[in-house]
Amino acid sequence: MTRYIVAFIIAALVAFVAASLIHTQVILAGLSELGADVPLSLRMSTSLADLLGLAPAFGAVVAIALLLGLLIAGFARRFIPLPRLAAFAIAGAAAMAATLWLMHLSYAITPIASARTPGGVLLLCLAGALGGVVFAIGSKPRSGH
Repeated sequence: MTRYIVAFIIAALVAFVAASLIHTQVILAGLSELGADVPLSLRMSTSLADLLGLAPAFGAVVAIALLLGLLIAGFARRFIPLPRLAAFAIAGAAAMAATLWLMHLSYAITPIASARTPGGVLLLCLAGALGGVVFAIGSKPRSGH
């Protein structure tokens, strides 16, 4: 059981960090397209500030979504013969997509600005998939046990 808990915590952290960095860079890319000067130093400092600023709320949302997605995938694998890695990657991506959709429904806007374009949504879903992959690898049963 400890292996699953540790794997989940690491997966949630990886998914949140990836989502936060993606969010920041998508927003900064949009500003750059509008002609704003966005040097590397600003990209890095903004990324760090967003990691810290988004951690309490968005970090919790990502962790809860990932937990629900991974639990559903673990249960579904009993009935749907998908490879472990694929099942948890799909679960992570689907959890992120469902979360973004529910946020949009709840607030009548998309509070995560980077998710206001299809490309941003796709990239955030990839962050969820990465969390699922990390969980699949970290929680894999040891051979012979």
